[in-house]
Amino acid sequence: MKIKLGFSLIEVLVFVTILSLFFVAAMSVATYSLKNMKINQHKILASHYAEEGLEWIRAEKEENWDQFIGYGTTGSGLTYCINTLNNSIWTTPTTCGANFELGVPQIFKREVNLINQAGNPVTQVDVTLTVTWIESGSTLSIPLKTTLKILE
Repeated sequence: MKIKLGFSLIEVLVFVTILSLFFVAAMSVATYSLKNMKINQHKILASHYAEEGLEWIRAEKEENWDQFIGYGTTGSGLTYCINTLNNSIWTTPTTCGANFELGVPQIFKREVNLINQAGNPVTQVDVTLTVTWIESGSTLSIPLKTTLKILE
């Protein structure tokens, strides 16, 4: 009687299939983790850009309150694109539209909406600053809301 040493072809195929499934599963987990890491990285950047914009808005308020309340209005307010932080943004209220021109890479846009609270004179302004970006076909955003008062 002859003794067979080694593996049959079926055993080798089963082993290779199981090993392949393991590597495919490991790569899927790694890809999913990398995608989530990138989304979280962009959330951190968006939060930074939102805070930066809000600090700039506060500085504008501190510089000249009477001029600052002129940038807003009652009702739904006025919206400005503040991808760049300079005084020229106040010339015309406009949204950023599809212009994602903020950050490196340029995938973010930053808009601020100013709503003057009713009163004469205006003593507070509701500020909503939103940083938006597109991630894997989905639009994500970080909104910051605050109320600025004349005496703060």
